[in-house]
Amino acid sequence: MTMNPVDLRRALRLRAMNAGFDRLGVARAERLDRDASALDAWLAAGRHGSMAWLQRNPGRRADPRKLLPGCESVVVLLSNYDPGPEAGPPPPGHGRVARYARGRDYHKVLGRALKHLASWLEQATGETTRAFVDTAPLLERAWAERAGLGWIGKNANLITQDLGSWVLIGEILTAATIEADPGPHADRCGSCSACLDACPTGAIVEPGVVDSRLCISYWTIEHRGAIPPTARAGNGSWIFGCDVCQEVCPWNRTFARPVDPERFSRRDELAAPAAAGILELDERAFRARYSGTSLMRARWDGMRRNACIVLGNLRRDEAMPSLSRALGDDDAMIRRHAAWALGRIGGARAAGALSAAAAKERSPDVAAEIDRATKAAAGVDPDRDEVS
Repeated sequence: MTMNPVDLRRALRLRAMNAGFDRLGVARAERLDRDASALDAWLAAGRHGSMAWLQRNPGRRADPRKLLPGCESVVVLLSNYDPGPEAGPPPPGHGRVARYARGRDYHKVLGRALKHLASWLEQATGETTRAFVDTAPLLERAWAERAGLGWIGKNANLITQDLGSWVLIGEILTAATIEADPGPHADRCGSCSACLDACPTGAIVEPGVVDSRLCISYWTIEHRGAIPPTARAGNGSWIFGCDVCQEVCPWNRTFARPVDPERFSRRDELAAPAAAGILELDERAFRARYSGTSLMRARWDGMRRNACIVLGNLRRDEAMPSLSRALGDDDAMIRRHAAWALGRIGGARAAGALSAAAAKERSPDVAAEIDRATKAAAGVDPDRDEVS
């Protein structure tokens, strides 16, 4: 017998909690006009950087009925991923990895659970469903807000009152009618500006608006190819992603709760990998070590690029052998970033390695990078030709 909307929601929530999700909310399917307008303005300002896919059919993102004709309900599920307080700063020469990426790729973990949940819902109602985990043109945080689960904070993350913002979002679109939650959730950020003040690169250009072109997570994960020299120093020791705006959030400091390490098969060594070690990996070794984790999103070449930047920012002499070898890498992008890093470290050894590489380099772009790095290694500002 078909369940009524109230009983259906109750049964779905019970199954979701048993499947490992922490929160469930439901919103009535409709077009999100306000959020669609905000997305249009964000795209028009170019704040998506090189993420061209975000420009494809932006109108579909605001209306789930364009993804599932006849959609009546949007089910939003949250999963806590907080590994708990940091043990301390990374060891010397090691980079930092965003907390969500310190275990098995959440797309795989949540995707499997959502698939089973959606299958049950389809059987129970006879209505079509579609499930997504960051894999569809859907305004996930806006739907979570509309379903009453939390609000979009000044750092543009979804913040919940009882778990903070260390949560991952998944959705099920269904043609079934499920009792909706009251929403949208009220904004609870108040006058707090902790995230805006703490962002290392000023990427939060106004409350709730992040310019990807200034964001460490964008550069270290989403961007393909060389990172502009002007953006490299801001990455600091972050080799994959960035958590600063969440680390300073009072809601996380007060309400975040560590999750069982088994949920995402947490690997503590992923929290702070040795940057030189990643730079030295060939592609087969990289895949063997990180396959099944979110670090694969940045790919082998991107992680080695990021490793060069971290080593340049840390400015440790013991990184010079790895960086010097990288000057002979087959990938011109790696050679460029290795040269920059050596220029940041500076000194006679770095200058010698750069000089030797300059004599062999055939790429104009890499040669120009080596020239700038050689000046930097000698204490000369390459942009001013003056001794610094």
